[in-house]
Amino acid sequence: MELKVNNDSFIMSLVGYQFPALEDVEYDSNWLNVKIAVSHQGSKWSTVDPALLTYEVQWLIDWLRAVSAREYDNRHLVFIEPCLSFHLSPAEGDPDKLVIGLSHEFRPPWASGDPGEEYEIVFSLKSIDPTGAAQSLENQLRQYPQRTERRA
Repeated sequence: MELKVNNDSFIMSLVGYQFPALEDVEYDSNWLNVKIAVSHQGSKWSTVDPALLTYEVQWLIDWLRAVSAREYDNRHLVFIEPCLSFHLSPAEGDPDKLVIGLSHEFRPPWASGDPGEEYEIVFSLKSIDPTGAAQSLENQLRQYPQRTERRA
């Protein structure tokens, strides 16, 4: 998944199961290592962390498609691990903006302010392709199918 406007970009890739040998352990069998590469306001950073479950990636795919079609009910998408979030923010005189929140393991080292706060990267929806981002993630997720049922 790549979102890019001018010199700012957010690239997210699925790079494998956190525990490849665990195929039938609730939760642990479905944790994925996620790589992010960020270029924002002249600074660059990348890292890998087990940040999403397989079905959370599917939620993100579905959400991005709904955002693209302007058929969403939920403006905020959060996951079990709080290091990554996505939400829509209304913009005056402009289409909604997609805000990517990075915290904890995904928080850039150059971020100022309270270390517990999210660092935000903002993209105008008219400048990015949520459908293309969803398709990219879907293609990657095919390599890492859900291995156990999701807990309620």
